[in-house]
Amino acid sequence: MPELPEIEVLRQSLGPQLQGQRIARLDINQRKGYMLRCPAETLRAELPGRTVASVARRGKHLLLELANDEGNASFLIVNPMLAGRFALGPNSGKPPANWVFGLGLVSSRTLHYMDARDMGRVYWTPNPQQDVPGWAELGPEADSLAEMGLDAFRQRWRRYRGEVKDILRNQAFLSGIGNAYSDEVLFAAHLLPLRRRASLTPEDEARLFETIPSVLKAAVTAIQANPNYVESKQDRAFMAVHGKGGGTCPRCGHRISQIGSDREPMNFCRGCQS
Repeated sequence: MPELPEIEVLRQSLGPQLQGQRIARLDINQRKGYMLRCPAETLRAELPGRTVASVARRGKHLLLELANDEGNASFLIVNPMLAGRFALGPNSGKPPANWVFGLGLVSSRTLHYMDARDMGRVYWTPNPQQDVPGWAELGPEADSLAEMGLDAFRQRWRRYRGEVKDILRNQAFLSGIGNAYSDEVLFAAHLLPLRRRASLTPEDEARLFETIPSVLKAAVTAIQANPNYVESKQDRAFMAVHGKGGGTCPRCGHRISQIGSDREPMNFCRGCQS
């Protein structure tokens, strides 16, 4: 599932290429039209002729701000969920596999959104706060904790009960962290994912506060450093423990544990996380 680092890299990659581009056409895959949270006819009528004013990110959502000739803007918002991917390339006769929609640009390129599991959601609205489910409840961006400060982080953290991994994945607590990066954050913070929130000491909380943005920033850097980076693929080979169940911990050499299915595993090291 794309999380904050993947969507942030996507934003940084696509933004300069899309900003200022005019949409010439919209193609919709009729077999996947149910993934659109608005009538296909509305999108076909409103998107062509608009210009991409900006490309932004909110949590795990990618937002295309599209302005008409009068300067009025609405947002095409995609929540890729488990398997949503984007690809920007030259126009061709055959769209990629599992495509949902394609934005044809006047530059003779097309931005395709693909989804192999049909779990993503696509919204078209001038007001995400009102029209996108859960938007109003999204917490602060997980990579912006420096603006929050440790005391405010502690106050927010202590509002929640349960296991620390579940809290990190709760988009109302912080926006942008999912299954994969919660594993990485807790590994970097030396904390077991199954620990209860109330069991953490003030020192644990301070370490978590420092670790969350540093892990996310390092992930963005690692993704961007990949010379074979492609928008439509998700290479997480750089991760320390997530997806590495049964392997060797890079910090202590202990065997990495895995709980849950291969589809959504929880990975951690019992040797150096406590």
